[in-house]
Order: sequence, then C-alpha cells, then structure tokens
Amino acid sequence: MNTNAPIGWQPAGRATGPAAWYAADFAHDQSWLHRFTDDDIAEIEAALQTALATGKPVVNLTRDDFPLPTVAGKLAAAVDEVERGRGFVLLRGIRLPNYSREEARALFWGVGRHIGDPVTQNPQGALLHEIEDLGNDYGGNNVRGHSTNARLRPHVDPCDIVGLFCIRPAATGGLSTISSAHTVFNEILEKHPDYLESLCRGFRIDYAGKGPTAAPDLTSPQRIPVFSECGGSLTCYYNAKQIERGAEKTGERLSEVAQAAILEVEASALRDDIRFDMGFQTGDIQLLNNYTILHARTSYEDDPAAKRLLLRQWLNVPNGRPLLPAVAARLGTGPRGGVNPYAAQRD
Repeated sequence: MNTNAPIGWQPAGRATGPAAWYAADFAHDQSWLHRFTDDDIAEIEAALQTALATGKPVVNLTRDDFPLPTVAGKLAAAVDEVERGRGFVLLRGIRLPNYSREEARALFWGVGRHIGDPVTQNPQGALLHEIEDLGNDYGGNNVRGHSTNARLRPHVDPCDIVGLFCIRPAATGGLSTISSAHTVFNEILEKHPDYLESLCRGFRIDYAGKGPTAAPDLTSPQRIPVFSECGGSLTCYYNAKQIERGAEKTGERLSEVAQAAILEVEASALRDDIRFDMGFQTGDIQLLNNYTILHARTSYEDDPAAKRLLLRQWLNVPNGRPLLPAVAARLGTGPRGGVNPYAAQRD
C-alpha cells in the first residue's frame, strides 16, 4: 500500500481488519458494550467530588483533577478498540439521576480528559456541547443537524473521536445508526469501482458555519477526499450535505457520476446488512472513530417535560492516525484544528 497517497489515490484492494464489519457480526457479540462495575462507578464518583472541590470551571478541569487510578486503564483499552479495532464502544453503568446537570457535565468532561484532548465545536468556542432540539430547520443555510430533531444522514465529525453522553434519551426515535466506512468502501470497490475516482479525488465542502471566519458562504479551498490513505491507514471523511452545499456555494457543478457516488456512500451505510442501530440509555457514553465509522441518527420526538439531551466532546488522541494534509486541515484552522472560536474572540 502507498504510505502517503495523494488526493486522487486509487485503491489497490479491499480494506481488511476488525474495522471492516457488517451488522451480523454483532448478532451474538456484545463485546462493544463495556459495563462499568460498582467499583468503577465508585471511583468515578470519587473523582467527580475531587474535581468539584477544586472550584474550577468545568472546562478548566485537568486529567489530574479527575483521578481515575483503575478506570483510566479501562478507558485506555476502550480508546484502543476505537482507534485500532472495530471503531466504536459504548460505556454503560453511570447512575446519572444522582447528579445535577452541572455535575453531569463535570463527570463527562473528567472522563474525556482520560480519552483525548478537546477540540472546539463552534464559533463560540464550545468544548463541551449540549445536543438538543432547538426547533431549527435542518434545511436552512448553515443549520447544524444536532440543533434539530431531524433524521441525520451518515457523516463524520472533524476530530479523531466523538464522544456522546446521554443525559436523557428521546421519548421515541433518536437511534444512533453507525456503519463501517471500511465496509462501505469495500462494497463500492466491488459493485461500483467507477465511483472511486470521484470519491478519492474529493470535493470542496461547505463549512456550514464552522469555517475560519464568520463569512456565511465559506467552503474549503482544497478538495477533501471521501476516501484516502496515509501511513497505511484507510480514512473516510464524508458529509453529503456539506459536499452538496459546497458545490452550490462554489458553483462547481457535480458530475452525474460524482452525484451517484456521493449517494452510494449514504445508501451503502444505511443498508440493513451494514448498519448497526444503537439505542441510548441514560448514562451511556458512546465513543466513535471518525475516520472508520459513519454515524447517523433517526428522527425523534421529545417528551416536552424531559427533552432528549446529549453532551458531546470532539476529541483528538495522542498519536492519532496519520492524515493527508487536506483531511487534517479540513476546517481551515491547521492540522486537526477545531472550529475557529471567532465569536468568542470577538465577544
């Protein structure tokens, strides 16, 4: 394999390894579900009290402020599975009814400090973001899907690992749908190899309000490949809405083959035999590899008295997989950079 393949790289063969999975692989396998023991929970709760006693704002808490002498090793094993294994884990067992909203934020933040380094998620500089329906129209310009209750198409986020902490699930719907990007790649290689030229060449994407400045119609200056290879690792970077809006904003019309290729990624990711649907329970923490896992969400309805609420962290991990410069600089803020917090700087 080419260890530093440029944009436009053409694959030599199928992706192999544990990250290339099908839904049936988990029909009788729940090794992706990691349950905290009572001792683990006691350690996490003690760490939370230690952190709160510092009096620091939540996002100023460090790894040392949230000591996890035993659980840290289990989190490291989970990260290894996310980074080098199947690409996802679900951590279950935290007893959230015991905590206030701010304590829950501190708990998730503290756990996150044992996973990776936080990445800014919006122009306001948020490092710990609340995901809930704000009544926005997902079809609107620069409206981000997490602020709606709409179905979200398969996509990735601009960080190594996305972590979601379920405070309250939806009354109905809101399933997390995940798919192996490596399996999607293999299916396209087998059934539609002619699509790979467009997908590997890449597209200029709509920044969707996450660009380096406040200009509303910013797109990436460089093409960002959907599939690329660097250092022997196959990486996927895909968001159909951002690709389609990017073409509209740049005036660079997508060819019929490119349009078909973009939709084929989505269709493959949502196939019954490929996708894996996961329901959240209160206290669940989901960790996903953004380069090997495509994630989506079903639409949902809320109980007005107890609306769906998730907390999200975008995390970069030490010694993360090598990325092509175009992929690493996807937001225009430098290698693996987050959203430029221009609004926070202005305020």
